Amino acid sequence: MERAEAVVVGAGIAGLAAAWELRDRDVVVLEAADRVGGRIRSERRGDYWLNFGAHVFGGPGSASGRLLQAAGAELRPVPGRLAAVALNGKLVSSGPVELFPFRLPMPLAARLALVRAGIKLRIAVRRYAAVAAVRERESPAARQQRLLEFLDDRSFAEFIGALPEDADLLFRSTLTRSSGEPEELAAGYGVGYFHLVWNRDAGLSRNVLGGPGAAVEALAAGLTGRVRTSAAVRAVEAVAGGVRVRYACAGEERELEARAAVVATPAYVTREIVTGLPDETSAALGAIPYGPYVVGAFLTGEQGPMPWDDLYALATPKRSFSMLFNTANVLRGGPRRPGGSLMVYAAAGFARRLEGLDDDAVRERFLADLRDLFPETRGIVEDVAVRRWERGLPYPRPGRSLLQAALSRPLGPVVLAGDYLGTWYTETSVQTGLDAAGAVRRALSAPP
Repeated sequence: MERAEAVVVGAGIAGLAAAWELRDRDVVVLEAADRVGGRIRSERRGDYWLNFGAHVFGGPGSASGRLLQAAGAELRPVPGRLAAVALNGKLVSSGPVELFPFRLPMPLAARLALVRAGIKLRIAVRRYAAVAAVRERESPAARQQRLLEFLDDRSFAEFIGALPEDADLLFRSTLTRSSGEPEELAAGYGVGYFHLVWNRDAGLSRNVLGGPGAAVEALAAGLTGRVRTSAAVRAVEAVAGGVRVRYACAGEERELEARAAVVATPAYVTREIVTGLPDETSAALGAIPYGPYVVGAFLTGEQGPMPWDDLYALATPKRSFSMLFNTANVLRGGPRRPGGSLMVYAAAGFARRLEGLDDDAVRERFLADLRDLFPETRGIVEDVAVRRWERGLPYPRPGRSLLQAALSRPLGPVVLAGDYLGTWYTETSVQTGLDAAGAVRRALSAPP
């Protein structure tokens, strides 16, 4: 029987954050995959990188910003435009978003509906900002509960009302970034997404130089000898004096005992491997939905400036992908170096429409839409890679706030962490990982 002070199950950013915080203790990290990072993934290509999962992180005052800076990852503010739209043959990327309805080609009914919906959304975003404001001596968990309760009694589609096709697609292509459709998402969560996009300073607006994979690699580098990949955990069980973890590694069934465990796996995995869960916690974990993603990454070989250089994020209704990101934009602060990298994704319903296609067919469809959108990409795309995430992100349905108490209740020597515990993506992952590490540290400091 192997023993350690603490064990962390899962080496996504939540698990790595917890392990990093506990790196002065005897901690072991078990990861089922053959790499760390979970759904955060990128691959270096010379000066650039292909991005497949997670791309923006919080600022210097955020939990993720402080953690990644301490680990030695280099983050920079995204310099490009965060809100742009390409619709019906026209791309609009400058000026206030409130004026987009008057500049995009669309029928009058859609234009008027978009103006009304935009005004309603702006008012709701201001309310959300007031709710989201940090309060003195308030725990992150208390703040998260308040955010979950905001407009949690209806879907975003019910909140915004029926819309003509063009207006509906504008919202849909943006909101499906969460992997859920407007009819599935809690209204407050959808409003919160626009708050993140429109409030650059308060949202997720920093890139990791070298790609997000460089961030998790920096964390893992500080845990040398502690992380075991290809170690699939079968069960986490509370026992006298701590926990017992059964896992498979290198074709062997193994066991490890520790005084406490952080379980930082997706909700559906956590429900499966943690034994003896209270019924309400098991039910809450089972009620967390995840939606699909299909991601395409392009390495480009241009030799000079391109029309997308000043863009970062572009909504693309009526395309095979719902959003496009210029992941090389963060490198455009100085002299324009040759080459570049773009990422597109289809999420939720957009992804489901691609389910019957193999990767080659998806690659061709993405390329065709990219060339139609930016004819300048013809002849300069040097590499295209497609990755699929069957369960890309968790998203909150209406009533999600009612699950939080069951998800955050004490579970003895087992502490949960992960993005499904909140609404701020990587920031939620890191914050819950750090909070879990704090709980484990207190358990280790208590008399055995």
